[in-house]
Amino acid sequence: MISTDPIKEVQISFRTTPEIKRLARIEAAKQDMSLNEWIKHLVEANFTTTKISSPAQKQS
Repeated sequence: MISTDPIKEVQISFRTTPEIKRLARIEAAKQDMSLNEWIKHLVEANFTTTKISSPAQKQS
């Protein structure tokens, strides 16, 4: 069965120190991923475990 859900891309930017970036690269390498792949993996893992509500839902 093919999903009809649209695929959405999100661009994330943040500031960090060279040391934090170095540590993140090490963690990514431990899982045989690039830094971008590792960040995407973390975001997707949090996205699936967190319910995101729309502004319309917050008003009720």
